Amino acid sequence: MTITILGTDSRANFLKRIKKRLLLKPLQSHWIVLSYKYRADVSPPIGEVEYEFKEITAADNEELDELTAVDVWKVPKFVTLRKLKQGHHVYIAKYKGRIVASHTVIMRDRFQDPELMREFRMASNEAFHLRAFCIPEFRGRGIFPVLVRYCLRDAAVNYGRGNGLALARIDNRNMLRSVVPKVEVDRIGRAGFIEIFGIRFHYLWGREAFKETRRRFFIQNMAGVHPVFQGVTLSSTNKKMKLKTSCMDVGDQTEPSRPLESYSEKKGLP
Repeated sequence: MTITILGTDSRANFLKRIKKRLLLKPLQSHWIVLSYKYRADVSPPIGEVEYEFKEITAADNEELDELTAVDVWKVPKFVTLRKLKQGHHVYIAKYKGRIVASHTVIMRDRFQDPELMREFRMASNEAFHLRAFCIPEFRGRGIFPVLVRYCLRDAAVNYGRGNGLALARIDNRNMLRSVVPKVEVDRIGRAGFIEIFGIRFHYLWGREAFKETRRRFFIQNMAGVHPVFQGVTLSSTNKKMKLKTSCMDVGDQTEPSRPLESYSEKKGLP
């Protein structure tokens, strides 16, 4: 049997790594999993004459420029174009020809969530809703719930994905109290993580919450995660760790800042 004794440099590096890990602040992020069900008995949302709802494509250059200019997430145009090429569906609401709200839907079997840093899998009838916003002067006018119903109908009728899933922070009271009731959303589970000393415990519970996702609970060593993703949107407020924002907060009452998604795109990371 061979016994290896750490040299002075090795011991110093080992103690340095231990000290660095012990100094890491605890982090936590907790979300409610929401389900937006398209109900076929509901007539398609039309809205008032001044409103127009549509899905835009990479060919809609002028509307992409306008969307980039008014986007409260401050997502660059090249990121939106890349997401469109990856299969994301971007919807907009217009008032008298002006973009006042937007909503993005992912209709794939799986996707990587940049906030929670984990993969979610979806059933063939599910779609994931994210990157939603309404410009400040149009919040509270009921435009966003109509846009959501339009997206639900389009996803159900044209793509067969009538069950829309989304994540909302548990402390996003404006959305949960005012927006959620207007679009008939069901709370079907919870997702999130608790991180101590750089070790992150992920959880996902709720039978209908991303039911195709097999990894419900697992541990992740954050030491191996690219530093771009470590704590970009995490801060300490009133001695309690919480998320500043999320690229998946849905609702016309939210006031989001830059989503983590844009950081990964700029760095050219997967």
